[in-house]
Amino acid sequence: MTVSGMLLLGGFVLFAVLMVVRLLPALLALPLMAAWIAWVAGLPFLTWANEVLLGGAMRLSSAIALVVFGSMFARVIQKTGISSAIIKKAAELAGDRPIAIGFLMLAATAFVFMGMSGLGAVLMVGSIALPIMTSSGISPLDAAVILLLGINLGLIANIASYGTYIGIFGSEAALYYYFPGIAIAALVAIAYVLRNVPRGTGGEGSLLDLALSVIRGILSVPFSLVHVLGNLLSRKPTELVRKRKELPPAALVAPILPLVFIGIAGMVFGLGSPKTGAIDPVAAAILGFLLAAAYASLVTRPGQTINLLAGAFVEGIQDVAGVLFLFIGIGMLVTATAHPLAAPVLNPLLTAILPSSLTGLLIVFALFAPAALYRGPFNMYGMGAGIAAILMGFGTFPPEALCGMFLAVGFVQVIADPTNSHNTWIGGFTGVDTAVILRRILPYSWAMCILMLLCVAVTH
Repeated sequence: MTVSGMLLLGGFVLFAVLMVVRLLPALLALPLMAAWIAWVAGLPFLTWANEVLLGGAMRLSSAIALVVFGSMFARVIQKTGISSAIIKKAAELAGDRPIAIGFLMLAATAFVFMGMSGLGAVLMVGSIALPIMTSSGISPLDAAVILLLGINLGLIANIASYGTYIGIFGSEAALYYYFPGIAIAALVAIAYVLRNVPRGTGGEGSLLDLALSVIRGILSVPFSLVHVLGNLLSRKPTELVRKRKELPPAALVAPILPLVFIGIAGMVFGLGSPKTGAIDPVAAAILGFLLAAAYASLVTRPGQTINLLAGAFVEGIQDVAGVLFLFIGIGMLVTATAHPLAAPVLNPLLTAILPSSLTGLLIVFALFAPAALYRGPFNMYGMGAGIAAILMGFGTFPPEALCGMFLAVGFVQVIADPTNSHNTWIGGFTGVDTAVILRRILPYSWAMCILMLLCVAVTH
């Protein structure tokens, strides 16, 4: 290993330690890491300023736009009362049957987080869902885990949560394991509920009744939508301010509408590179968020649509301000590691540290998946972004495979990391220590990681 390689490795270790002990936030660490790489690689000052500092800050512009519009849509879902209505409706359907409550709270939480994210959304959903579960006979620990599994499932299906992966690996690579990820998250979550939640006295017949109730509710949505639209057309302007308690069933489908619009755009134009005449997945997602936000506003508060959307944009940007700056830092880091002058320094370093085969790298990710915890080196909102950027710049492994591996360890980080703000709040709300939650949920999150890595192994 060369002197430059040793300096580079030493810098990475230093920044990692500073982030783990929380002396340096990732918002500052990533731009500093980019500057360190540029200095070690010998980039001239103007090259660093023009290409890394400015070019890197703009590199993830599409991912930044995706997160902004996704956050705006999340605010619309929250301000219109759609998210809380979904949780309460699920509780009404389940009655007092613990396993039915568990499944319905899992599904309702996942459905809500298909359109929302962030600590505010967790507080809003958790403050409703957790008391419902614990009052039905589900232990506080299991209620906390079910909520986390529901959040994880919803975020895996939420296109806006893929911003970091899209910025580093590209939109096509980031969505390569989209549906396998949803299937894995759902399978493990269902297994947890079946294994840990008591069935109660309702038996199989009650679950059948529950399923029939849900189906009837879904089938009623088109009729409700026609009724709502008819009322909108027939009402006078002074009658167009709808009270929150009058939320129509047709509004409850809003969280899934971005995915519906993306699917329609894919069928009409094809999802892919604009150079091939297709629509970029990020463009389709932004269009989906806009149309879904407009739909939710018109159905719930037709007389306040403009003000609601404008306010949602402003508040949505405030919600993700830290994430946006993090994306700027990631863009700088990706640009620095991909620079031709950095390759002679990085390549020997990676060759000495990492396995040369995809199988070897998969084994490393499988064994050391908990390294995503406690702001460790696999955390994509910290050192993980740097490692991912370096691996991409190395050019040895397919982008889809690398993205799948980091999505896999993301299963561990998103729901098991005690340093997550949402884990801390959930532990405090339920009275369960975050370390106890970690011990209960880690086998399941690690299982999701292994299943995703197996999926990568099979497809590559």
